[in-house]
Amino acid sequence: MATTEEIAEAYADWRVRCNGNPRLAKMLRGWNRTVHLMTADDAGHFTIVVTDSVLSELRIGLVDQPDLVVSASSEDFADLFWGDLNPSEKYISGEIVLAGSSEDVMRLDAMSMVAFLDQ
Repeated sequence: MATTEEIAEAYADWRVRCNGNPRLAKMLRGWNRTVHLMTADDAGHFTIVVTDSVLSELRIGLVDQPDLVVSASSEDFADLFWGDLNPSEKYISGEIVLAGSSEDVMRLDAMSMVAFLDQ
């Protein structure tokens, strides 16, 4: 099980990669969403806010009403943010579950893949 600190550190690195990616900035232009990250193993819950292609700092706890909810193990979140796992494989196997509109789910999936592939 990954700790809250490990997830936060991994996310901080992922955030820098995402916010510095020109392809991702173009793809997410005008997309403003609140995303809740729910750990399946009770390592904690987190909130990310995307505002016009810029990811916020990771907030500990659930803030505001989410547009998307992502559920996974704490290890999967840490590995995803570090770029150590392919998010599509985990999504297809059901180990990562996304809840939201189909457009938002597709954008989040594309966002995680771009960040994964462009590292």
